[in-house]
Formats: sequence, structure tokens, C-alpha cells
Amino acid sequence: MAPPLAPGVSIEEFHFPSAPILSLPTSETGFVAIAGRGAVLGPLASFLDFERAAIPNPGINLPIAVRGFFENGGQTLYISRIAASDPLESGLSALDALPVSILCCPDEAAISNAATIMAAHCALRKDRMCLLQSAQPVIPVATHQPPVNSTYAAYYHPWLTVSSLDGSSTVSVPPAGHVAGIYAQTDTARGVWAAPANVALVGVTALSQNVSDLESDQLNARGVDLIRSLPTQGIRVWGARTTSTENTDWRYVPVRRLLIFIEQSISKGIQWAVFEPNGPALWASVVSTIQNFLLTLWKAGAFQGTTQQEAFFVRCDITTMTQNDINNGRLVCHVGIAPLKPAEFVIFQISLPTQPGPNPPGH
Repeated sequence: MAPPLAPGVSIEEFHFPSAPILSLPTSETGFVAIAGRGAVLGPLASFLDFERAAIPNPGINLPIAVRGFFENGGQTLYISRIAASDPLESGLSALDALPVSILCCPDEAAISNAATIMAAHCALRKDRMCLLQSAQPVIPVATHQPPVNSTYAAYYHPWLTVSSLDGSSTVSVPPAGHVAGIYAQTDTARGVWAAPANVALVGVTALSQNVSDLESDQLNARGVDLIRSLPTQGIRVWGARTTSTENTDWRYVPVRRLLIFIEQSISKGIQWAVFEPNGPALWASVVSTIQNFLLTLWKAGAFQGTTQQEAFFVRCDITTMTQNDINNGRLVCHVGIAPLKPAEFVIFQISLPTQPGPNPPGH
């Protein structure tokens, strides 16, 4: 503070370098494919971009998955290429620095433990979700279970009948590439909080397996997200559950993806608070910044509640931090939201390093 020019009270205004939280993209997609080692392709904005890349050995699943992705609303795609002998982890790590929110492997059935590896990768990073697909085109309903138990994975069945690349015949392919396009389409049209389901698939003429309504209910309860052929409605994605077996909020794909979006947007959007003095002024500024971001989402229809208080809350004060947190420069903020389904608050915690602060009032 500058010294006063005359005796008396001196006033100096200051502010924290806060900025509005920006919404991060939610539909950028990453494929890991057995297509020979090479640099990551992308960002691709169309199937034509993929064709221009002229991959020497793309296989069958990858090009059809790419075509299906863009036909069904996909906008941005990255492709990590590995050899058949490479570990899947190497392909996943190539996508680490890219803004991927949706992950799938068109050649999943050919890679040992692919579902387990992808789900673990997403759960560790907490910034993306993987779309898994059945290993065979037909699986008995009585024994059909998702391959993993994870809130960061969704599992789709059956396979899709689509035209071959040259249009001279049809082929049956796993569905994740097409479904990833539906995710992107839904994000753009309605928001990441909307279920990517009850949407017709483009370019699909038949399914490898049809199920009855009763079988559909049974499989849905197990976390199998079906694609169904419905009279007068066409072929549609007909499920939006994660593979989690727990009866929690995380059973629902839109809840998990909404939380990923909010957590990542807030985490990146309040980096200005790092190393600021950890005291009431900073806490109030952080709360205001997060509230403004959540208020925008609530007005867009992301949350339950007819009032702001019913839709979300933000706390950052002596009730969310211990004196040890404050002394050691650790800011802890609790955020609760009421997603569209279910209506209970889902609460998470944001933590940042700050400068050690003074003892708050009452300590």
C-alpha cells in the first residue's frame, strides 16, 4: 500500500484477478485403434478429413466407426494408432494431453482386457468417460453382463448393420463409434446434462440381435445400454446408464458427464486463486465466481429446482476448511448440485493451493 499523502484515513481499492468460469467442451472424442503405429490424427472435423489422412492399414472397424461418428453428430475426433502388439495403455497415453471427453476403441474386442484398462484410465483421470461395446454380435440375455463395474464407463449392445465403405454390401460392426456421435449430437442440441438416448441412429439398417421389452428391462437393470429397433421409430439408442452396480446417482450417464464437466470447468476456471492469501476475501470471491457459473447452467436447464437454493449450493468458509488447511494454504470448497435425475444433491469438493491465511474470526 502506498504511504498516505496527508494525515487521516487512507483508502486503497484492490481486487482478486478473478474471471468468469468458461464452459469446457464436452464432446471431443478420442479413438484408440489398431491401425499401425503413427502420430495421433486430429483434430478431425469430418469423415473426409479421415480419408485424406490415408492411413495405410485402417482395418474395417475404424473407418466405419469414424464415418458413423460424424454421420450421427460428431464434431471433433482424435485417433490414437497402435500396432496389434502394442499395449492399449500406450494408445491411451497418446491422448493424455488432448481435450478428450469421450473415449472408445473400435477394435476393443481384439484387445485383451480393453474394457478394464479403459475404465481404469477414465476413473484415474476423472475428465473423460469411455464407451464400451459387446465383444460378440449376439449374446444370450440370461448371461449378459457389462465387462466392468465403473461409473466412468457405459456399455452398448448389439452390433450394427451398416453399408460397407464402398456401398456394395453390408457389414456388422460394434456400435461405440456411432454412439459417440449421438453423445456429441445431444451435447450440442440439448446440453451434457441430457441423456444421449432415444435418438435415432443414422446409417444403420439392422441390428445383430433384437430383444423383447422384458429382456430390455432386465439388461438395462444390469447396466447394458441397448440399441433397439422400434416400430415407427427406427433404430435408436435405448439406454443411458453407466456400468456401476451401485444404486447411486452415478448409475446415470448424464449425471456422471455433467459432474465431469462441472468439476473440470471449475477446477480450470478458478486457477487464478492459486497462491492468493487464503482468507475470507478470497473465499467470497471464489464462491461468487462458482455461483455465477452454476447459475448460468441452472438457467439453461441443467439442474432440478425452481429456485437457486433448490438447484445448487457453494460453500467456502471455516466450515469447509480446518485451521490446519488454512495454515498450510489449502483452500477447500464444497459444491452441491441437484442434477435432473435423481433430484438429490450430488456433492463434490474442489481443493487448491493458496498462500497461508490469517486466523479467521472465531479462531
